[in-house]
Amino acid sequence: MNRLNWIWFVARRHFRTRRREKGHTAAVLSVSGLAVGVMTLVAVLAVMNGFQFSTIEGILEVNSYHLRVESSEPMPTAMVARFGSVPGVSAVLPFVEVQSLGRGLFGEPQASLLRGVPQDALERDGGLAARLDIVRGEFDLSGGDTVVLGAELARALGVTVGDSVSFLTLSSGQIDVRRPRESALFVTGLFRSGFLDYDRGWGFISLDTAGDRFEVDEQATWGIKLHDRFADRRAATALRAILAEYGWESRAEVVSWRTFNRAIFGALRVEKLMMSLLIGLIFVVVGANIYQALRRSVSERTEEIAVIKAMGAPPGSVRLVFVIEGLIIGLLGGALGMAAGLAVSVNINEVFAFAEVIVNGLADVASLLLYPFGFFAASDFAIFSPTYFYIEEVPSRVVLWEAAGIFLFAFLSAGIAALGASAQITRIKPSDVLRYQ
Repeated sequence: MNRLNWIWFVARRHFRTRRREKGHTAAVLSVSGLAVGVMTLVAVLAVMNGFQFSTIEGILEVNSYHLRVESSEPMPTAMVARFGSVPGVSAVLPFVEVQSLGRGLFGEPQASLLRGVPQDALERDGGLAARLDIVRGEFDLSGGDTVVLGAELARALGVTVGDSVSFLTLSSGQIDVRRPRESALFVTGLFRSGFLDYDRGWGFISLDTAGDRFEVDEQATWGIKLHDRFADRRAATALRAILAEYGWESRAEVVSWRTFNRAIFGALRVEKLMMSLLIGLIFVVVGANIYQALRRSVSERTEEIAVIKAMGAPPGSVRLVFVIEGLIIGLLGGALGMAAGLAVSVNINEVFAFAEVIVNGLADVASLLLYPFGFFAASDFAIFSPTYFYIEEVPSRVVLWEAAGIFLFAFLSAGIAALGASAQITRIKPSDVLRYQ
């Protein structure tokens, strides 16, 4: 029997025998604590990823584009035509933005941003089409006097499809802000993007409407969508090469979504990191529990350890027996926690619904019991309700490398705790322990 075989044999026998003689409490608590920590961290990060990815996709598809080519003057048509030939580019659209104040049939005037896009923007930009849900009317920007409003903005203005909205331009292009221009546009459609800021403050108009009604000069900014947003650096390099061919490298700038949205994406990254660190403290507590349990196990097995060392086993090999026991705890706890965490993440809305049923059921029972005494408990508890949150359901997305990292961290925390707990084995002297046995 080679070294690894006997170590594994003794570790398994030790694990089973100790549980049979001393009970399962310590092992169950260690495995359960580790499993709960893994499950919690996996589920929380999955929900955070769901919200953050939804926010990021909404910003990129509706607002910022993956790349922008900006200039203070109109760019040559031949140069712009080559933007679409860059590998990875899926759409190239010009756009303008007009800050305005909208006035509807009733209610207070509402600040609004009118984005001028081509009339066939939805046909050319599949990402925008997928993100915008036209809840009423249609995305019709023809006619020169039409607008598609966010549903929440339309509600605040008190208008719907077919109504007229007056927009007072505050500043745009060469317009003199001392003499604002007011233009009436007819609402042809209402949209929802799933992002309240856009639904509450945005409207879409055609480029012709922006030029004719708001005197916006010829567009000098182009939005570019990519098949893979993470290929932005390669595409940006190709776009800069095109600008250089036409001598525009100093007259136009290529801006990536990473730069344009640096502030909000940085805040999301810090938020996720801090949440992970806080929940990760569970592993510190569980690791301390495993450490104490294995220290107690070493103390209980002092005589057996002395016998094994007296038979010629080196201290490192005996120590490895207890490290393997800790790794078994880490493997079981990590596997159970990962399975439970993935199950909760995938069915998070069903889990919330089940919890609401249980809590409301208990509230109903309490109401029946306390009703004779004049107490009444309302049974309308809701963990998540679209009434208060601007989404229909809780999004969830599991990132595989994050889940693997959580499992590895849990596994290693148990192993490190076992390594520390087994350190006292080196101080056990067989001659002292066995002298009076």
